[in-house]
Amino acid sequence: MKSHKANLSVERSDSPSSHSSTPTLFSHVGKIYLLPVHLSSDKYEVWVSTLATHGAEIAHELPEAQIVLANLTSPQRTEMELRRRGALQLAQISVLQLKWAQKSLSEGVLHDRRDYILYSKPAQMSQLYGEKTMKRTKGVFTKDENGVDSASDSSSKSTAPRKRTRKAPEVVKELDPIYLKPRSCERPHPLVCQNEELSSILKKIRHIRELLSNEISVRAYSSAIASIRSYPYKIENANEISRLPGCGWKIVKLVDEYLKTGAIESETKKLDEPDMQAVERLYNIWGVGGKTAFDWYNKNGWKGVQDVKEHGWNELSKAQKAGVMHYDEFSAELTHGQVRFIADQIQQHAKAIFPGAQSVVCGSYRRGAQIHSDVDIVLSVPSDEPGMHLVLLESLVKSLKQSNLISEVLSISTFNSSHQRSGSLLDLALVVWSTIPTAEHTLKHYRVDIICVDWAIVGCAVVGWTGGTTFERDIRIQAKDIGLKCSSSGIFDRKTGQLVDTSASTIDAAEKRVFEVLRLPYFPPELRNTG
Repeated sequence: MKSHKANLSVERSDSPSSHSSTPTLFSHVGKIYLLPVHLSSDKYEVWVSTLATHGAEIAHELPEAQIVLANLTSPQRTEMELRRRGALQLAQISVLQLKWAQKSLSEGVLHDRRDYILYSKPAQMSQLYGEKTMKRTKGVFTKDENGVDSASDSSSKSTAPRKRTRKAPEVVKELDPIYLKPRSCERPHPLVCQNEELSSILKKIRHIRELLSNEISVRAYSSAIASIRSYPYKIENANEISRLPGCGWKIVKLVDEYLKTGAIESETKKLDEPDMQAVERLYNIWGVGGKTAFDWYNKNGWKGVQDVKEHGWNELSKAQKAGVMHYDEFSAELTHGQVRFIADQIQQHAKAIFPGAQSVVCGSYRRGAQIHSDVDIVLSVPSDEPGMHLVLLESLVKSLKQSNLISEVLSISTFNSSHQRSGSLLDLALVVWSTIPTAEHTLKHYRVDIICVDWAIVGCAVVGWTGGTTFERDIRIQAKDIGLKCSSSGIFDRKTGQLVDTSASTIDAAEKRVFEVLRLPYFPPELRNTG
């Protein structure tokens, strides 16, 4: 019922009124920025067009705006959206419900903004409400001629002085605006950051949220971790990070605890609890996510791999069965050399099939890490001929199996009639790699993802499989905000469904073309370590 109500409130204000109004209605209110939240691409464009038709000067970037309109009703959600976009530090920002514009259009006269405020800076509040009037949580207070607060309710007069709140220390470190960009795909994230230990501790806390299947909290921590990993200074005071995207009061409080004690035991101690350790053992099975592990423990009472083998084997997917059978090997980390060894063999087999085949090892390997959980390799053949990537994938997997390099194929795209009709430009095989143990390669089984793509989208595939996770999430958000849909399978126009051209003569050039199309600065892989 709760979400149904929310949807209804959004639906009432997501379209402009059809009532005719003066063409100069919004001409003196300042630049207006329309927040693209809870609005489809079509409705967003209709609103922008309608506002402009009635005199509004449209701001295309948040910092340019005097007024922001949002299809929201919650001040808390509004502040979250502003923080995510790095806009809380803007001095002149004022956010109104989109309903304000709708009502104004409907009646042909500007409505009082005070009835529609979602967020406003303190200085603007005094302008909107008047110098002598302030709204408080408990009642309305006014100032007398001597500037003393007195309650408008005569029964609640008091001369007691107000408690003074402690003023936070001033942030003195200058910061390049790039580090305040709202999305992680707009900022650099080095492999080793200035606050590596803090980042590692926050990742442990995020992992706890993963084990508890709290996806919203996982996303929130991911945003904060990315901002801290991008921050170019060693954090000395928790208040420093309050200006960073995704770093709200809760993160500031945790960072303060870390700075004072060198740990965040109030949160990380939960990892030592027996029930959490049991969920983590289940979570570490390949193919098992946080929700599945949480349900297995809470609903089935399973506490480890042996319980899954004995009581749930028939319920497992093929990937999960492989995860159980090779639990210890899949839990071990691969070295940089091991990943390169496997990738070289895959490339050799690919070139034997198509001499022009090219490959890129993606994932943490490409971002510069020295230890890895699996191998992700993208392959493509420079060609305009459709379906080449499918032929390459099926032939490559067959060749690797015949050479006993693959012990099991967990899943693979097949070139059947329905798949052919779908026009997929990316196909992949999830396989168990088998290597004869040597002094250098002690493990026998590894997790390998072989991704074969059409040359037209090779840049998108390489970007998508390189990561990091938060970097990729924010790329998708950026694409949505400019009317596109982006994934490792290509960039598509949300209106027409047409593939946007990101092709180039080389894989490196194609990758840079993806950033160009998305209106983002290009960062090399080693600066995409969002954590």
